[in-house]
Amino acid sequence: GIYNANQAANASTIGGLGQMGMAAAMMSDRRLKTNIQLIGRHDNGMNIYSWDYVWGEHSRGVMADEVEEIMPEAVVMHPTGFKMVNYSMLGL
Repeated sequence: GIYNANQAANASTIGGLGQMGMAAAMMSDRRLKTNIQLIGRHDNGMNIYSWDYVWGEHSRGVMADEVEEIMPEAVVMHPTGFKMVNYSMLGL
């Protein structure tokens, strides 16, 4: 499972970004994250979190499911079935 998630992340970085034309797209699917902690809220109403990806990398940002409620056009489904967020559209 972890290996597949890591492969999906690598594929999204290499193939997914070019395919979607989004320079700032990141895997933001809650299913790929552990140790999720709310650390703040942006002025636009989106919660900001810190987390560890299932492959071990630490990161901060938003959850795709929450972004989808406020700005659905900023969320796309990667061919692997995981949601990605175009951070350049969020104004964060």
